[in-house]
Amino acid sequence: MGIFDFFSSTPSTKKFGQIVIDFARRQGVDQLIRFDEADFRLLVGENGSHVLNLHNAYRDYCASPKKQRDTVLLKYTAGLKLEGIPDDFASAKAHLMPSVKPRGQGEYLRLTSLIQDKPMSYDEASLNFSDDAVLMLAYDTEHSMALVNRSNFETWGVSVQDAMDVALGNLRDRTADKFVELGVGVVAGVWDDAYDSSRILLPDLAYRANCGSDPVIMVPTRGRFLVTPASNKAGLFFMIVYAQECAEKEGRTVSAHMYKIKNGQVVSYTPEDTDVAASLKSLQTYYLAEDYGSQKDLLEALYEKNKADVFVATFTVFKNKQTGLLTSLCTWTQSVVTLLPKTDLVALLIPGESESEHRTKIITWDAAMSIAADLMQEVEGYPARYLVKNFPTAEQLNSVAETPL
Repeated sequence: MGIFDFFSSTPSTKKFGQIVIDFARRQGVDQLIRFDEADFRLLVGENGSHVLNLHNAYRDYCASPKKQRDTVLLKYTAGLKLEGIPDDFASAKAHLMPSVKPRGQGEYLRLTSLIQDKPMSYDEASLNFSDDAVLMLAYDTEHSMALVNRSNFETWGVSVQDAMDVALGNLRDRTADKFVELGVGVVAGVWDDAYDSSRILLPDLAYRANCGSDPVIMVPTRGRFLVTPASNKAGLFFMIVYAQECAEKEGRTVSAHMYKIKNGQVVSYTPEDTDVAASLKSLQTYYLAEDYGSQKDLLEALYEKNKADVFVATFTVFKNKQTGLLTSLCTWTQSVVTLLPKTDLVALLIPGESESEHRTKIITWDAAMSIAADLMQEVEGYPARYLVKNFPTAEQLNSVAETPL
């Protein structure tokens, strides 16, 4: 402990991580707990299956009088004492709940498992939901919550879908109509029980929110369920802005997509209005930046472990000063083996003998694919990344137009 930590009433984030771990130990939590300093969270369990994001806990802890800080810690660590999931499905099914998870969370676990040479227990334990989200099962009791993994399904002898059907019934039993008006025709669900976003799996609920016959739904974070009519342009814009505010303030992001109900099923929706669609794409770029950024260190560590000389390109985001919308860009350098994120723009860099002699041409991603698709090998994982070992020829580069920034 540094001298400033001793006297300060506001601990550093690193110190706070240890404070939470020590408190959890005093409450009887004996599972492995790892402090992830980069993402400011705790990973609990052998596979880090239970994640406690510390941003909100840190904010509340620092804002509380010293005498009330243990109460704050108790609130946030109450679910860390994991109970074992029963080996028989009959005993487990009353506590199963569906959980819509960001696809990036599973990728984080996959990469961590590869770095640590540990088996990945959450593959084949989820169902596809959308481009940026998956559907998993939680075993949820009064004192703890744990994600159900592949071995649990094997022990139970049931499929993921059969167990999910049971969980959906449990969620429906918990769901009364609880809606509030946020303004401009946008309605929010207010259940506040960690399954607000999961209620997108109950299609009839959107209709009960009194948003007409063509509702559009967003679930930007775990605690948010937003609905407005598809015809309400102002409401659609409001939902996008509100979604980003929730993501920035609350964390626990889920999905940056809009959804509609088609033939009784929830499907992704692209707004017909071009301005709304552009604003939604900007939000999706914001979410992608978080995923790409959080994985960069992991990928670099994995390549270093495997002694592979690969440069992990940065997903760079810049804002248009006039529109406020986000655009993404990555750099592809000649003679450098690179893992490229999928971006709106690609800066193709030909190094010179000095920095002043470097040549750069910026083109769209579609243009890059049109001249160099055979050079771009898509690799496993989410979000999309492409391994490139060679570089387009001068003739190929000259065949596509440059895109001004």
